[in-house]
Amino acid sequence: MILIGIAFGCIIGYEWLYLKRKQRKQRTYFIVLGTALFLFLGTETLYIFKNEFTMAQLLQSIFMSIENYIVGGGTKS
Repeated sequence: MILIGIAFGCIIGYEWLYLKRKQRKQRTYFIVLGTALFLFLGTETLYIFKNEFTMAQLLQSIFMSIENYIVGGGTKS
């Protein structure tokens, strides 16, 4: 978890210096650093919940209702 923080810290620092060197607009700072922060939080969340979260469960929850709709012939009224 510490290594994830260090890696993202290096990435964000590099991006910050690049944006500063190229004199980018404030909107670009917001987009780039906001995206990096969002990805960092997502990565940390996945790391924390790695035992409870699996990709198979996520895909099943998304596509099971679609499969039931197709196999079951639609909604029942």
